[in-house]
Amino acid sequence: NCTELICKGDNKVEVIPTHCPPVKEITCANKYPAILVPDENGCCYHYECQCVCSGWGDPHYITFDGTYYTFLENCTYVLVKQIVPKYDNFRVYIDNYYCDSKDGLSCPKSIIIFYKSAEVLLTRELVNGVMTNVMYFNKKIVKPGFKKDGISFSTLGINMIVEIPEIGATITFSGLIFSVKLPYSKFGNNTEGQCGTCTNNKLDECRLPSGKIISSCPQMAHHWIVDNNKSCHGLPIPPVVTTPSPKPHCETPRLCKLIWSEIFAECHAIIPPEPFFKGCVFDGCRIDDESMQCSSLEIYATECAARGVCIDWRGKTNNTCPYKCPETTTYNPCGPINPPTCDLSLVELPGYGVTEGCFCPEGETLISEDSSMCVSECSCREPNGATRQPGEKWTKDCQECVCDKNTLKVHCTKHKCSLTQQVFCDEPGYMPVQIQIPEDPCCTRTECYCNTSLCPEVTPQCLEGQEVITVMQPGKCCPNFECRHGCVVNETYYAPGAVIPSGPCEECTCSESSYSSSHHATVKCKPVICDTYCPAGYKYTKEPGQCCGTCKAAACVVTVGDNVTHVLQVGEFWHTPGDNCTIHTCEKYDNQFILVVLQKSCPAFNPDDCDLSDDGCCKECPLKLKSCMKHNTTTVIKYHGCVSPAPVEMTYCEGSCDAYSRYSLEANTMEHKCSCCQEVKTSQRKVTLTCSDGTYLDHSYTYVEKCSCVSAEC
Repeated sequence: NCTELICKGDNKVEVIPTHCPPVKEITCANKYPAILVPDENGCCYHYECQCVCSGWGDPHYITFDGTYYTFLENCTYVLVKQIVPKYDNFRVYIDNYYCDSKDGLSCPKSIIIFYKSAEVLLTRELVNGVMTNVMYFNKKIVKPGFKKDGISFSTLGINMIVEIPEIGATITFSGLIFSVKLPYSKFGNNTEGQCGTCTNNKLDECRLPSGKIISSCPQMAHHWIVDNNKSCHGLPIPPVVTTPSPKPHCETPRLCKLIWSEIFAECHAIIPPEPFFKGCVFDGCRIDDESMQCSSLEIYATECAARGVCIDWRGKTNNTCPYKCPETTTYNPCGPINPPTCDLSLVELPGYGVTEGCFCPEGETLISEDSSMCVSECSCREPNGATRQPGEKWTKDCQECVCDKNTLKVHCTKHKCSLTQQVFCDEPGYMPVQIQIPEDPCCTRTECYCNTSLCPEVTPQCLEGQEVITVMQPGKCCPNFECRHGCVVNETYYAPGAVIPSGPCEECTCSESSYSSSHHATVKCKPVICDTYCPAGYKYTKEPGQCCGTCKAAACVVTVGDNVTHVLQVGEFWHTPGDNCTIHTCEKYDNQFILVVLQKSCPAFNPDDCDLSDDGCCKECPLKLKSCMKHNTTTVIKYHGCVSPAPVEMTYCEGSCDAYSRYSLEANTMEHKCSCCQEVKTSQRKVTLTCSDGTYLDHSYTYVEKCSCVSAEC
């Protein structure tokens, strides 16, 4: 907490608070406002300048320290490079091309960024016949929202944005405009290249790769060519740099005057307009295409917006610098760099200020970073009104539906059933039936079900004494008919010797008569003889609807010794022989007889003073009275809603004292003596009680110091 502690020994610590020096305001050579930044310890603050290098048009440069110059060559050059490499190979190149070859004017074609092992390329290419912003990461096209190796990509409107939060770098490119922003605390006094030195001093801005400082930045810019590429126009480096002359008698173009007008007035004090005005006039007086001047106004407005000054200038250009938006969005000159989207997985990137672009109308949200569709709610809505989250899948009415992340529309397709094995029902009596699959209710499988009405009617002719038997074979639907000897009862066949179900008090069998030559079988029945014997404690009881009864418990049975049993009726008590301390009794609960054993335990005793009790179990001893004495106890004191925080020691008197009532022969009357066990010495003790409202209460109570027998009147 901005405090330094020093251990002095002997458990002593010296506390030294951090004293911050007064914050000094500074003036920045590039005329950008200084920003307040924390020191390394995060306790104190200081002002530092912003290292901002930008370029636009054909192309005009404003270096880190605010030097304006124009440079017209079509090679690849070093924009920013570290003099002493501190941050993992970080450097930025620019690749120019001739955008107006007849006048030798060049424009930025692409920005190349190196950091760690990554190479990033920001450029514009023809896609489906339209010039489109394209971003590459290690030679592979990536979309806005891509993050890897500490590098974040985003885009809004015309701007492609690359951010490297670890070193605080932000690079933007829109085709005609580029911008490199670096923190002075990390890159101050340690940059070189076409963007200058970031030292807050214009005198050393035009630094050559050798370290030599020259006065001409356009001359210096030639020396930062990459790899001495012989194929481009920039070599050999000319001894004197010349620029195409303007048109004769060129007046200040109409669009350029807007930079000094009331439209940009609010920004004049924050960012000097001179370099942007110069660049605009340079383009306007050399290139017939009036729209080239738009880049000067555009970069000035962009830089103003990044500092919180919103300039709505495009409407004042008589449609020369239009900005067209898709029908679903509206133009905003100062919208957020990271507008909210329906993609909740995106972590909001560090803010880059504001920028112009196409934004969703108020109350609507962008579906995703790389979409121009706006929606009023970030979910799909079914026809019945139910809402679904983006990417959610569900099955309804045997349709597989998904909430499309890109359009937030519900797309449904017919549920596909997995292929099932083809089933043929060739066996007699079986018919194919379509059965719903429990795990997949939208699909069915074919199963063979038995329908006996489809079975062929075949009845065999049997010999005398034989019966037609229906035989059901496992796995078959239709029965087989056979002629067999036996009994048929209630259309059921029983083989000779089989038991036939009958009444409860008879047993029937299918018996084949031995004296008949035709072996005719008949049903023979005999009565059932019931066994009515029940063991001790049980009673034979008839069951309704049953031929024979059962033995049911009627009392409790005690087994002692060598399987000697004793029957106990409910409520009867019985001693085990030779054990007067164990009592058995019988209790009945819900027609259950429960044997209960009562075990009597005897108190400790002095054998000399005791006699046997009436039941012969225990010896009983007369109670010896304890003499009067002080006793201790602990208790929690409660008084008027307040309580002691812990149990308090209390004392009291208890015990017997000498007392009698007897006849006196001398006095011819009854003599009485009474004495009470009571306190003879006390003291007052104090305790602090805690009350429910958080207050404290001092409370005193009587503490007994000594007890004794004290005479009293009887």
